[in-house]
Amino acid sequence: MKVRKGRMLLVFATAIAVGGCAATRRHEARDTGDLLVAAGFKTKLADSPERAQQLRAMLPLKILSQSKDGHTVYRYADPYSCDCLYVGDQQAYAKYRSLALQKQRADERLEAEEDASMNWDLWGPRW
Repeated sequence: MKVRKGRMLLVFATAIAVGGCAATRRHEARDTGDLLVAAGFKTKLADSPERAQQLRAMLPLKILSQSKDGHTVYRYADPYSCDCLYVGDQQAYAKYRSLALQKQRADERLEAEEDASMNWDLWGPRW
């Protein structure tokens, strides 16, 4: 009986962990997708079985570059949030990098402000 409860607990904990990972991927994909669109990337939906299959065969949530007709094309496969492919040129990619850096700096500032406003004395001595 104890073994069965232990297995059930393990299955439950694994399900929660996997669900949390999926939610994190969706959130990351949505945030990156917003930046890509703001930078000028075009969204191409996986709106056919062939496109959906091809999208799932791509490396997800990574910006990849490839040369096409003498130009560099950037793509970002998102099978988690929008079920789409973002496609951009060098100019859009440069703008994305700038926006991503601005967002990172803003997030770091916010984190530092939250840390500075925290009353650490309420939590006892620091380690």
